[in-house]
Amino acid sequence: MKFDALPQRCLVDETLQVRVLELRAGERVTLKLWSRFNDVVWLSEADFVADTSGVVDLSTQAPVSGSYKGVDAMGLFWSRAPVPSELAKAYGGESTDPLTATLTAGRDDGAPPISHAVRRVFMDERVVSREVREKGLVGKMFEPNRPGPHSAVLVVGGSNGGLGWSEEMAALLASRGYAALALAYFAAEGLPPTLDRIPLEYFGKALEWLAAQPGVAPGQVAVVGVSRGGELALLLGATFPEIQAVVAYVPSGILWPAYPESGNGAWTSNGQEIPYARTLTYAQWDEALATGNAQEGSFDWYFIPLKDSEYANRASIQVENINGPVLMISGVDDKVWPSTGLTEFAVDRFKRQGFCHAVEHLAYADAGHSIAWPNGPTTMLKWKHPVSGEEMDMGGTPEGTARARQDSWPRMLEFLRGALGGGRQAAAIE
Repeated sequence: MKFDALPQRCLVDETLQVRVLELRAGERVTLKLWSRFNDVVWLSEADFVADTSGVVDLSTQAPVSGSYKGVDAMGLFWSRAPVPSELAKAYGGESTDPLTATLTAGRDDGAPPISHAVRRVFMDERVVSREVREKGLVGKMFEPNRPGPHSAVLVVGGSNGGLGWSEEMAALLASRGYAALALAYFAAEGLPPTLDRIPLEYFGKALEWLAAQPGVAPGQVAVVGVSRGGELALLLGATFPEIQAVVAYVPSGILWPAYPESGNGAWTSNGQEIPYARTLTYAQWDEALATGNAQEGSFDWYFIPLKDSEYANRASIQVENINGPVLMISGVDDKVWPSTGLTEFAVDRFKRQGFCHAVEHLAYADAGHSIAWPNGPTTMLKWKHPVSGEEMDMGGTPEGTARARQDSWPRMLEFLRGALGGGRQAAAIE
């Protein structure tokens, strides 16, 4: 028994061809995949039956039992889940590198299992990065280590703040040929501690800095954001004409207040708060439930105030001012906020205003809030927000969110290629 050729290192968004060879026809084999994140072991496993040629091929065969169902070449990767501490002890000698995943295959005859470790990285080895601490900016720049100029992407995260999500996204985009600036705008040294009255002028400085870099192609800049950063991506596109394409993950076409709530707005322009909407207060929510105007467990507390068209219009992002195509991606079962419904406010406004560029909204049933690059674990549906401490439900099912990631990622890359000119600058690094 042996694995077909597998890399020792690859990008996290790459699909691996996992095949076990030289089995007996009809033989049952158990595959396990584990990795370690912050001293927690994440494990998946599935049983397969070898075909008549003595081969198990995850791209064509479904497991007969295990942590996922159906044919899925990367099912073992997204279905990893934390294991109890007692079970984790069995993996104590394995790699503590969170990017390294160890694959094993074991048979029932008592023979030792075979194993292969693969390090799945966000940044290709032919990408260079550097910290950005200029003009008051806090970010990290990623660029292909080859002659440019390259199309550029400004990447902004959500209400977690800092550079976590944006740094990983920017590294992946640079690995696909873009110059990508991951930009923090709060919860980082020298920046506000929370998402509260963030000046749009800060992002204007970032766009100026990005355009001035020698490796950046003039007139080829996009913005990518997630959650509150998706809201921000739409707002930046509507504010700065130099942005020629917008990608917004689980966003909102409506502007919302500071987070955590402080009585202030999230965004300012020229020192003035930009108008925003509010959800119902707890008292208003209780009254709406008592009078039958809201349903328990719904997001009516978001949508009831927005039934007032004038109120909704004041808080709407003026997306018709965006100077290029727009791609929005949402999860229908998002439990953090109703990203699909909130995105539709932008879609409706595009239609009403006769927007002249392409607009696409990819809404995925059974998907939750955590849609991004594929193949990462999607099983952690509950988490504590690092800024507010709130307990969050991401929504969706692990499989639904994994499918949304698998489908939307290549479509997002193709969108950027088309929007920014494509060609050599946006090609994957060979």
